[in-house]
Amino acid sequence: MISNVKFNELEKRVDLLVNRVLELEQHVRSLTDSQGGEIPPGMTPVATLAAEFGISTKKAEELAKNTGVMLVKMRSGGFIAPDEKFREAARLVLRSAKRKYGSAYWFHPLLGKFQMSGGIPQ
Repeated sequence: MISNVKFNELEKRVDLLVNRVLELEQHVRSLTDSQGGEIPPGMTPVATLAAEFGISTKKAEELAKNTGVMLVKMRSGGFIAPDEKFREAARLVLRSAKRKYGSAYWFHPLLGKFQMSGGIPQ
């Protein structure tokens, strides 16, 4: 058995730790809110999607706007887009983009002239 004195010491220690955890959770929540909040499931930052397809963030935003993919502006300044819809639209547009022989630039009527690293997406 444990003595009452030892039990009270342990109880105080647990209470202090619980309060510290609650304090830290509140701090994390406030930091998340100040950075633009949580990204909902199924949504991805446009900068990440642009990097996957090898195009600039600006061209990825233009692609989303011109193909009707919804863009949501984050408080931190960037955009997020529905993952699957953006990928589908990007594959369609980037596969149909044309490139002159020997040129570093690609062209598509929806995007204009752009550079794409990594080649045509699968």
